[in-house]
Amino acid sequence: MRTVPYLRLLLLLALLASFAGLIVWLIQSFLDLYYATRYHPILGGLLIGVLVLLLLVFLAASIYYLFLFRPAPKTERLPRPAPPATPAEKWEAARRNLAQLEAQMAQIQDQVARAALAERSARLAQQLAQPQLKVVVFGTGSAGKTSLVNALLGRRVGAVGATLGTTQAVAVYDWDLPGIPHPVQIVDCPGILEIGPAGAMREEEAQAQAQAADLLLVVVDGDLRRSEVDPLRRLIALGKRALLVLNKIDRYTPEERRLLLQRLRERVYPLIQPEDVLPAAAAPAPVQVGSQTWQPEPEVAVVRDRVQAVLYAEGGSLALDNALLQSQQLGEEAKRIIQAQLRRQAEEVIDRFQWIVTGVVFANPIPALDLLAIAAINAQMVVELGSLYGCKMNLQQGRELALSLAKTLAGLGLVEGALQLTTGLLATVAEVSVVGFLATAPIQAASAGYLTRIAGKSFIEYFQRNQSWGEGGMQAVVKAQVESAQKSGWLKEFVRQASERVFRLR
Repeated sequence: MRTVPYLRLLLLLALLASFAGLIVWLIQSFLDLYYATRYHPILGGLLIGVLVLLLLVFLAASIYYLFLFRPAPKTERLPRPAPPATPAEKWEAARRNLAQLEAQMAQIQDQVARAALAERSARLAQQLAQPQLKVVVFGTGSAGKTSLVNALLGRRVGAVGATLGTTQAVAVYDWDLPGIPHPVQIVDCPGILEIGPAGAMREEEAQAQAQAADLLLVVVDGDLRRSEVDPLRRLIALGKRALLVLNKIDRYTPEERRLLLQRLRERVYPLIQPEDVLPAAAAPAPVQVGSQTWQPEPEVAVVRDRVQAVLYAEGGSLALDNALLQSQQLGEEAKRIIQAQLRRQAEEVIDRFQWIVTGVVFANPIPALDLLAIAAINAQMVVELGSLYGCKMNLQQGRELALSLAKTLAGLGLVEGALQLTTGLLATVAEVSVVGFLATAPIQAASAGYLTRIAGKSFIEYFQRNQSWGEGGMQAVVKAQVESAQKSGWLKEFVRQASERVFRLR
């Protein structure tokens, strides 16, 4: 803001005026004292030394105060790099992501999580070296997904049934498609939108397979419901290529079939192009002819031909797009694991310092000493938290951050609020009377420990956001941490533990 330099200038002038007035007053006062003690040189020299010391202290305090409120340097946002467009750029970006993943895995302490990421990273590296196209058949239960897989492969490989949940687990089959330079696999997934815990688990596995697909075959047996469109929209947003297959067309008249295909093409456009909405009859119902029953052949040639054409024209690009997406998702997963790991370590730091502050304030329940001790201890906490998140800072920088947050806590009225909360909790949890030193010290100590925790949790958010408080600023972060602490009931448990461990009130 443009007003900040003017405010700082006015503040500086006011300080200088106060400084000049104080100098005149002190000089006059000390001259009077000096003349009164001129026959005692030692006492006169001592008075002059005190005058000089006071002036230096005031000058240093003024400079330090102005330094605390210096404007933050402006940071220019770097333009975001353009996403890779050519096959070579995509391949190189995926390899670079995998190299970064190796560095991330070295930071992960959980051996099981690290081993799982390493296994998936190795599979993806193999996929980059020797591409293999994956066609995933996806849709609701009983839409005929397994029947479609059987018909496309030309042999019965999976059980089919009329009830939901016939396909219990993912099944992968090799698919020999002439003219495709890379090996092709077709994946039969459990249905989505099934009820019950088992259905939810099968849907989660189906979603994971769909996200790893190079080409999706979304199977329906009628008009699309909104609950079916939403998962499709999320998958398309990830960059997935999809064909929509209207199965069981043998149940409709030619006119009904035409109208239903037209409606589906309108519903899914522009997610899926009209030419990619295809009819099929994977397992036609038997036809009664006189006294005999005739079993029609599956009608899936249109679907097979379209899959073959898409993989022939776009297979290499689809495989690279999928590899790039998978490498990005692996990196994001590793980042989440590292962030959770850092948060646990940061929580341990906060827990340690909140008890240190509680003990120090309980031993020194004089407000002036409390403030000095809390500022020094919280500054060290900030330095340790910053070090965890890769932000190296000295104790002076930590003290500045601690002071700025302390002013925010005071400005929001949290100091008085903490005293009131801990007073009530001590009266109920520890059953003490809030009178005298023994009550004042626990109240101040518990309040200081509580505020230290709020400060520490706020600094976690600050460091996780790359040393930024976000759009809402420091106040919004602090308020969010206060609300979280109140909802969790943490303060009540902390007061109970402090009463037993520190105050010895029980």
